[in-house]
Amino acid sequence: MKQLNLARSVRLIAAFALTAMLAGCVTKTIATDPTKGPVAPGQSPVVVSITSNTGQIRGFDTIRLTRFSEPGNPIAALTIDKFELRRVAPGMARDTALFVGSLPAGNYMFSELVDVRSNQKLNVTGHRASSLGKITVTADAPVDLGRLIVTPLNSKVLYGRSALVQSNADLLKRFSPDYARLFAVPVRGGWSGARPADDHVEEYALARPVGADCMTEMDDGRVVAASRLGAVLVRDKHAQWSTLRGPGIESLLCVLPVTLPDADLLAVGEFGALLKHVPGTTALTPVDTGNLPPGNLLRIAGNAGAGWYVAHQDRDQITFFHATRLEGGDWKPIGRESVKAAFWGGERQMFIWTTRTGFAYSLYKGPMQRYDFASGTWSKHPLPDGRRLVDLQVSPNGLLSVETIKGRMNMFGNAYVSNDDGRTWTEAGSNLKVIRSPVLQLPDGTMLMYASVDTFGKVELQASRDGGKTWTPRPPHEYARMMAALKSGTVLLYDQGDSGVLTIRSSQDGGATWTQEYTTFDSNILELRMPR
Repeated sequence: MKQLNLARSVRLIAAFALTAMLAGCVTKTIATDPTKGPVAPGQSPVVVSITSNTGQIRGFDTIRLTRFSEPGNPIAALTIDKFELRRVAPGMARDTALFVGSLPAGNYMFSELVDVRSNQKLNVTGHRASSLGKITVTADAPVDLGRLIVTPLNSKVLYGRSALVQSNADLLKRFSPDYARLFAVPVRGGWSGARPADDHVEEYALARPVGADCMTEMDDGRVVAASRLGAVLVRDKHAQWSTLRGPGIESLLCVLPVTLPDADLLAVGEFGALLKHVPGTTALTPVDTGNLPPGNLLRIAGNAGAGWYVAHQDRDQITFFHATRLEGGDWKPIGRESVKAAFWGGERQMFIWTTRTGFAYSLYKGPMQRYDFASGTWSKHPLPDGRRLVDLQVSPNGLLSVETIKGRMNMFGNAYVSNDDGRTWTEAGSNLKVIRSPVLQLPDGTMLMYASVDTFGKVELQASRDGGKTWTPRPPHEYARMMAALKSGTVLLYDQGDSGVLTIRSSQDGGATWTQEYTTFDSNILELRMPR
């Protein structure tokens, strides 16, 4: 497994950052599930959650802890056993994982955090492991360790304790009621001491949220995108980026510009987060979600006239709700889909986007389903040639484009475009051998798409000025998976922080040249040259 590692805040991080190391297999005991039977004598339930500020993983699956015969440094102490806490409530959220298990009384320290799906493992070692703190489990009370924060520092990884979320009671109540009953009695903090004064990992993460989902241009020319840790990224008309933050650290998943007396922007996200931005302020404030059930809000659409619509995810169920009133709304279901249980497991299963007259969605296997605000009805349209949906792009002029493959294992995609919201399709780039993105159309009609003219050639950004009949490669540049076109003709190129660093570049000449506008790479921190 690949290894990640840690440090702390701006100055102190450089002094204590650890390089990644390979770790071999160890003898382990899986902590028993306290809901599967009575808690064994001498044991107590333990709960902890982890929020990850990175696209490198999809939430950790396993926590490994080391128990010692005596309190102290794990290097010097005698190891008695290693225990594993397993993730519960899978599908609860994209970036936050919840762990519960029964542990024997004793003194523990974290040793590893593991994400099996992305093949990532974080060794919790050295100074920062000791600084994180020792955990004491007694046989007379459940233990709530609160929240841990994991965030990138360039090619390194930091971890620390959250000051904003010190209890998992609300998370348990909403998403794991069976486990919540175990912690209804008085709990212990479990940590040997208060959060260390030099633990600034959460503060560092809040200053550099990783991710730019649902990038959208507002009527006044500003650009907004949902990000992690309760943040919305904002690009002003001078290409300067800033951050709006809500009160929590849940990941935000989408944004919607609105024209309301008290809001110009709405944002939705994990754990039912529904936030608004009041013009003239520098923060996001919560909106009363009324009778919406617990779950994640993937998308929001609508307006004051048509009412409001949200896509709500709870494990393997996606439900579309409608309410005529936003604040304290009476939400009623208007559609439902079942998806795989591992909704956040990596493979994108559902695409949701706004249309000229409403919104639409499609599972990867189709069909596309469109909802019309005026009539309140759904209509279905097949994917082109019954193919499998890989990616989807909506251009500022409404052009809809999809990248599709023939079967699950097919490596060579096709791109199609539609000017009527997916009712009819035209293939784009039929003379290209390898296609790696849908088509993005700029206001001047130029089409952009990542593709290769040869089967084994290099994938490059291709441009077409004749409606997709012929394509010309743009000069080489650093590849990023996502593109957005603005009404001004500016193109934004970005990713979702899959490497741990979010970088946004812009082009004023249709992709011929690029300028970096924003990055979470911290140039104030020198990378340590330590052996790997």
